[in-house]
Amino acid sequence: MLCTPPMIVLVTGCRSGFGLLIAVAAARAGHTVYAGLRDLETRGELERAASGLDVTPIQLDVLDAEQRASAIAMILEKHGRIDGLVNNAGIALGGFIEQLGDDELRRVFEVNVFAALALMQLCLPHMRAQRSGVIVNISSMAGRSAMPGLGGYAASKHALEGMSEALRHEMRPFGVRVSLVEPGPYKTDIFGRNRRVAEAAAAPGEYAAMGERMESMFAGVEMGDPQEVADLTVRILSDPKPRLRYPLGPKVRARVWMGRLLPFELQEKVIAKILGF
Repeated sequence: MLCTPPMIVLVTGCRSGFGLLIAVAAARAGHTVYAGLRDLETRGELERAASGLDVTPIQLDVLDAEQRASAIAMILEKHGRIDGLVNNAGIALGGFIEQLGDDELRRVFEVNVFAALALMQLCLPHMRAQRSGVIVNISSMAGRSAMPGLGGYAASKHALEGMSEALRHEMRPFGVRVSLVEPGPYKTDIFGRNRRVAEAAAAPGEYAAMGERMESMFAGVEMGDPQEVADLTVRILSDPKPRLRYPLGPKVRARVWMGRLLPFELQEKVIAKILGF
C-alpha cells in the first residue's frame, strides 16, 4: 500500500538487475516511473517485467549530457515536476591498484560519480522549488570499506558516498531527502555480463597468487536476492524521514559492526586471515 501520494520517479540503468527491479517495484507501489536505458533497443526484458504498469522506458545513456538534459526536460514538460531520482546506473572494475589504467579508472568515475552528479544537478533546482523530492543513490558496501582487487570501484563509491552525505545536509532546509543504498553481493550482471577487469590484470605477474585467492573467494560468496534492494529502495522513496545509509545483503551486518567496533589494524588482520594473505 502506498503511504505517500504517487510520485514521478526517474530510475537509471534499467536494462536488468537492480534498476529493472526498482522500476517495476516503484510502479507496483503506485508511482509513475521513467526507466532509463543506455540502449533503448534493450528494453524487451523491462517491458515484459513491467507489463500493465506505469513504466516508460526512455533513452538515457548517463554519460551523454544531451540525453540527461532531454530526459529531465521531457519529464518536467509532461508532469511539471520530478519527485524522485534513483541513480542506479553503475559499473565495476576489477584489478589491483597498480594494474588500473587511467582510462579504465576514469570511465568508472564518469559513470559512478560524474553522471550521478550531473543528474542530481539537473533535478535539484526543481526539487528545491517544490520543497520536496528524494534522491536515492545506489552505492555499495565498497563505499564503506575497500577490498583488495576492487580498489578502483571502491574509490568511486567512496566518492559517491561523500557527495551524498554533503548533499543531504545541503538539501535538508529545502525538504529534499537524500539516501544511500549499500548492497553487499547480489545476483546481478555486475558479476556476469557486465563484469569488467583491468586490461593489465590479464598478465597478473606478482599478483597472480593473490588474484587466484580473490577469485576463489568471490566464487564462494553467498549472493542475495536483488529484489531485496528494489523493495528497500521503494520504501525509501515513500519514507518522510529516511536514514542516510542502508547497508544490506548476506553477512553485511557483521561487516558493518566490524567497521564500527574494530580499529583498522584489527580489521586488516581479519581480512588478511579470510583471504589467506
